Amino acid sequence: MTTTSESWHPAAPSGGPALSVRQVLTLERVLAGEPEVVAGAGQLDRAVRWVHVAEAADVGVMLSGGEMVLTTGVLLAGDEAKQAAYIRSLHHADAAAVVLGLGRAFPAPPETMCRTAERYGLPMVVLHRPFPFAELTEEVQSRLVRRKFAAVSLSEAVRTGLTGLITAGAPLQRLLDEIARHSGCPVVVTNLAHRVLVTAGERSAVDDVLRDWERIARQAGGSEGDGWVRAELGGRGERWGRLLLCGYRGDAATGRLLADRAAEALVLHRMLGGGSTASWEEQSARGLLTDLASGTVPARQLLPRARAAGLPVGRRTFVPL
Repeated sequence: MTTTSESWHPAAPSGGPALSVRQVLTLERVLAGEPEVVAGAGQLDRAVRWVHVAEAADVGVMLSGGEMVLTTGVLLAGDEAKQAAYIRSLHHADAAAVVLGLGRAFPAPPETMCRTAERYGLPMVVLHRPFPFAELTEEVQSRLVRRKFAAVSLSEAVRTGLTGLITAGAPLQRLLDEIARHSGCPVVVTNLAHRVLVTAGERSAVDDVLRDWERIARQAGGSEGDGWVRAELGGRGERWGRLLLCGYRGDAATGRLLADRAAEALVLHRMLGGGSTASWEEQSARGLLTDLASGTVPARQLLPRARAAGLPVGRRTFVPL
């Protein structure tokens, strides 16, 4: 059984849920330091995996990516070459941001560091009222640990709940409803041709997704905003479908965990007799025709569903018999 997931959030580095630079800057302890973004303002949604205090110019050799680096600049003052090298080192190490405490070494934001950080797109923040860096590292690290624990707990809750439903013989729709409940966003399952087989979630939100499905399918959700998470469905060397979380509002790493657990459950459901992809397509068509014949679902909802399912509805009139 194989599932792979992809997210179109600004992705967190591997290792679990992260805070963004923007979120760190809104922490009460940081706000008390009067932070000012002096470079890289367009990159504040970068994920912060860890916080690291470093003064050496070759700081990059100590990093593994995703760190917010805190410094007083005491070893950089008066040497513009070292200042530029420090920023370059952070950039090459994929640091999330650099925070400089203004004081004796730098009473004002150093132009060389600001200019270099802006050139590399590295968020640079100065603190006008510096405070002990240990206070910030402790708060951020504790928040990151709590987030990771919460994500793992959620992942296990989803896995346990879905496995229980499968064991009880629940239909596919019941599994999707449970996934939508945990994700808080529309959930869509498609075949490899991007035809919608089944959906779950708040009806109005699902309808919004289906109305725009042609564009979403064409671009695979890739650049259409935050929260699009996709997991491939397949096993035994064969891919046969996709699951999408459409507009997931949690952090990217948690979204990937949810999508992976959901995909594993759907693959298991199929392997244990929940039906082939073809039967899922038949169920989708049967449900659509049932709603059409009953006349209980407005046409404005049925037509987007039909188009998303790949049915030719252009210039056609459907008459229930």
